[in-house]
Amino acid sequence: MANKNQDMSPNRVLNMFLPIVGAVFIAVISILYILYKSWSNKIYFEKWKDYEDCGV
Repeated sequence: MANKNQDMSPNRVLNMFLPIVGAVFIAVISILYILYKSWSNKIYFEKWKDYEDCGV
């Protein structure tokens, strides 16, 4: 019975889920960064779209 309690100790559960939570966090941050950069580039190119014909 002591072995079963040792397998589900809070420290073991934390060591098991912490890398998963970290990987999900990094994935979400990466996706948000990609979306932000694409939105920023879209606004930038729309801003300068009117100046394409003048040669600047």
